[in-house]
Amino acid sequence: MSTPAVVFSLGFTYDWAIGGYDFLEYMDRPEAFDKTRHLNDEYKDFIDYMSNSEKSDGLFNAQSDLLTESDKEKYRQLETVSRDAGCPKYYGVVSFDNNFLIENGLMTSDGKLDVHGIKELGREGINAMISTSNKLDNDNVYWTGAIHTNTDNIHIHFSICEYERREDRCKVYRDKDCIEVKAFDKLKSKIVNRVLGSDYSRQLTELERESIKPALSSGYGGCAEQLIRLADKLPSEGGWQYGRPKMRAYRDDIDKTVDAVIASDQKLSGLWKQYNEMLDSRTEYLRKIYGEGERHLYATFKPNRLEDFHKELGNQLLDDLAPLAEQLRASALPQAHPSENENSEQFLPPQYDEDTGIIMDMPEYSQPNSFDEEYYNSLYASMDAHPSENENAEQFLPPQYDEDTGIIMDMPEYSQPNSLDEEYYNSLYASMDAHPSENEMWFDEPPIPEADLYPYPQEFHLSEKETKSQLRIEWSDRYKQALDLMYGSRTADGKELPKDLPAALELLAQESDSGNVLATYDLGKLYHIMSDENYDLSPLSEQNYIEALDGFEKLSNKQLPSWQHSYLCYRVGKMYDRGLGTVQDYKAAREYYEKAGENRFAYFSLGNMYKFGSGVEVDMTMAVSYYEKALACKGDMPFASFNIGQAYELGQGVKADEQKAAKYYAQALAGFTAIYEKSHEDSISYRLGTMYLKGKGTDVDLKKAEKYLLESADNGNNQAQYQLGKLRLAQDRIDEAEQLFIKSAEKGNVYSAFSLGRIYMTEEKRDDSKAEQFLKQYLAGSDDELGIGEYALGKLYLSQDRIDEAEQLFIKSAEKGNVYSAFSLGRIYMTEEKRDDSKAEQFLKQYLAGSDDGLGIGEYALGKLYLAQDRIDEAEQLFIKSAGKGNVYSAFALGRIYMTEEKRDDSKAEQFLKQYLAGSDDELGIGEYALGKLYLTQDRIDEAEQLLISSSEKENLYASYKLGKLYLTDRKLDYTQAVKYLKPCADKEDNEYAQYALGCIYLKKEHYDRRLAEKYLLESSGHNNSSAQLKLGLMYREEQKYRQSDYWMKLAAQNGNEYAQKILAERHEQIRMKLHLGATANSVMRRVCSNMQTKAQQLLAQVERDEQEQKYKQAISQTYSR
Repeated sequence: MSTPAVVFSLGFTYDWAIGGYDFLEYMDRPEAFDKTRHLNDEYKDFIDYMSNSEKSDGLFNAQSDLLTESDKEKYRQLETVSRDAGCPKYYGVVSFDNNFLIENGLMTSDGKLDVHGIKELGREGINAMISTSNKLDNDNVYWTGAIHTNTDNIHIHFSICEYERREDRCKVYRDKDCIEVKAFDKLKSKIVNRVLGSDYSRQLTELERESIKPALSSGYGGCAEQLIRLADKLPSEGGWQYGRPKMRAYRDDIDKTVDAVIASDQKLSGLWKQYNEMLDSRTEYLRKIYGEGERHLYATFKPNRLEDFHKELGNQLLDDLAPLAEQLRASALPQAHPSENENSEQFLPPQYDEDTGIIMDMPEYSQPNSFDEEYYNSLYASMDAHPSENENAEQFLPPQYDEDTGIIMDMPEYSQPNSLDEEYYNSLYASMDAHPSENEMWFDEPPIPEADLYPYPQEFHLSEKETKSQLRIEWSDRYKQALDLMYGSRTADGKELPKDLPAALELLAQESDSGNVLATYDLGKLYHIMSDENYDLSPLSEQNYIEALDGFEKLSNKQLPSWQHSYLCYRVGKMYDRGLGTVQDYKAAREYYEKAGENRFAYFSLGNMYKFGSGVEVDMTMAVSYYEKALACKGDMPFASFNIGQAYELGQGVKADEQKAAKYYAQALAGFTAIYEKSHEDSISYRLGTMYLKGKGTDVDLKKAEKYLLESADNGNNQAQYQLGKLRLAQDRIDEAEQLFIKSAEKGNVYSAFSLGRIYMTEEKRDDSKAEQFLKQYLAGSDDELGIGEYALGKLYLSQDRIDEAEQLFIKSAEKGNVYSAFSLGRIYMTEEKRDDSKAEQFLKQYLAGSDDGLGIGEYALGKLYLAQDRIDEAEQLFIKSAGKGNVYSAFALGRIYMTEEKRDDSKAEQFLKQYLAGSDDELGIGEYALGKLYLTQDRIDEAEQLLISSSEKENLYASYKLGKLYLTDRKLDYTQAVKYLKPCADKEDNEYAQYALGCIYLKKEHYDRRLAEKYLLESSGHNNSSAQLKLGLMYREEQKYRQSDYWMKLAAQNGNEYAQKILAERHEQIRMKLHLGATANSVMRRVCSNMQTKAQQLLAQVERDEQEQKYKQAISQTYSR
């Protein structure tokens, strides 16, 4: 096909005509908008167009293939309600190439159409799009469609409307109108796949499930070693499922193993080639259907299918791997029982003394590759990963890197109020308060001007020809009453008047309709306050702001008294400054502020522009100058007093002066309180709340702070929501804090976004996706001057093993002077993956230079680096400094250093290990273990025993092993206790020495258990423990299993066991001697036999001679007798 087989289009409109309905009655309602009057004249009636009998066989919808006239009339009424509510209408077309329909049986060659089939296509596609869209809810939409045949290509028209508006989609925010691409794509793929049918998918599925997967399970033979390596890497506790988070780190290895198995088996390789060819064929066919312009719809077909199938194959491999790995390991190990047909010599060993060489001692710390050193390395990582709850120093540690796992261990979060992280973030929050972003809404003018500021009648207006009523600003009784209801107030006698937003809305609407622009502005603000996740009123808010700005500008262009002109210029400038009812325009805002002349509000706003760099360079000197001008004007200006107080507190634009700061803060507090007495406007209650919260101009009073902040937050003030959220966090009311931050962040408060990012990184609320979303919002809306956003996002990426991304964020943050990012970089560059000692030292030194390291964490980390570089003296000095600050981990490191041969000092070792134990609950028992070992070397056996028992009770298996050894010595000989402590080491840790010792114990007469003895000796022998192999050989020899005995004896000798070598050598000598003695005896016998044979021969010869002589004599006698 030269062109796509199916073409899709989609659009939307807010203004469309509706025929057959009396629209005059609709427009005459009080709440109707004037802008709807022209609609019928300008837009088509979609229902009439779609159901035109010349083009279509009629409308259909989700339930029916043909709508009646009555049905159409009901739809017109529904559309009228939808349009009035401000809902958009979505309309689209699905156009088919006729040849494509013929190929797939939906149209005959003579043009006869399968009408029902095509309607089903449209129905399934439209419903799928609605279900996929986040903008549309299935229970809130209705749609109609029609097949048109009046053009060269058969096509379906459809339109979708909502019953009610549930989301912010209006013409002011056009980018938010469109249905999402993913939903539109779902419409396309659903229709195309429905046309093509399921045969092809069925073929792919059959090939996957009936051919490739069975072939995979039978094709492991060529990858035995790779399978064993993979099994060794996987988590020992099981739960091997490809999609589980803990398997993320192993997926690449799993995929490579699957690929290796496929490549190693000829049959499987052929099936895999066939599978890929089918995917390529399908992709090419989809390309022809969708066309080149829809590449994302067909180009992703093959990779997505392969990815999903790879997951299936990965899970199958994991299911097969556990038992298969055991079989492969068993086949790779030497046989415990050699075949009786094995041709091996049978040697008789000498009697073996069980008391010699039975217990092989554990290598000590001084040997760098020793078992003990490996243990301590893992202990350091465990100490970093499991800080004690009661531990004063470790609570405060920033991220600690676990050398064994390559994972950055997270800091204690702010739920722990004493943590360094919280201390750090608290200081950051204070800095953020002191350096708010330029779009932060710090000020809103008091809604009720004071009488002495406005000596003229507070009302003016235009002619009726220029507005719907008398356009004016007027602080009328009704307007004041509306504000009292909007913010809450109190009577002259001090009685609280509660808020009543619906009543306020009604009064403001009446005032606005009468032409009072002040009411129109506050109506926009009230809609903003009332907007929430259930009712999005922001379009109404924006519409009123637009009308208010238009009214203020028209009034400001009239010839008015100077005070009126000044005030109106200020109000217009403020709306441009904040982008209310218009695009934010700092230049226009400044021009209007300057036109306002001697106006305290305008001066204050100009000061803010210089303070926050809004359209100008930041200049605190100019800012303070304008604030002072504001104070010089008639009337109080507590906002300016507050900012001058802040300037003196921080030394910004003026010399820091605490007394002056306190003076101006007190003036501000009194001014805000006076305003609050007249109106509980949200910006005033916010200011009062923050001042009582932080003790500005008064003592800290959390009760009052909470009262004022809660009132302001309820009125929609995003800064108050942020501050109240922080207070709720401090009170450990996390859920309430979360909701406050969400409301505030939705209004653009980047500090609330930052706080949400941190909340979603805690264990209680862990949600990496949300954490990343809000931290990115913070970074997008802030210059992140202190590097805190980059630091926090870097921590998140580090926890996800996205090391490279984390590294880049930490580098940016560290360049801004963030010492905590420098610390994190130092730890990263100490890992195996990113090992760079030079960079690690550089960044750890940056941390130490920029921080007082009050808890000694930097010195501890740098000391560990130096220790790894064998710079023992430098490490020692750093650990001493750190331990002097109470860092118990440095104390532990010193204890170990002073137990080494090079730095041996038992007194200091004991001192620092005791410091560690005094400052830590020693949750893992490592301090007790180390001190117990020290006491053993000093022959303080009873003290060592008690420490090791306590450590063992904390499941420290190394202490258990040490105890087991102790109970095999003459001083503490107790086989029952030895078994008690050695058994968990053998079973849980696969400790070959414990297994060997247990095997020997179970061969002793009083504890004899042949089955357990063989079990543990075989397990130890599997580690190539030559003593265990020797012991097995002796055991089998006593049982007259000579071939098994010979096998293990030889293996022990090959592995360097001197006793086995000696036994074999002695047996060879004995056999040689026996062979020699046998040969000598044979020689003697041969000589004896030879002599006897000679004598016999001589005797026979003599007998023969005698017989001959006798015969001769007889013959002579006979002769003579004749």
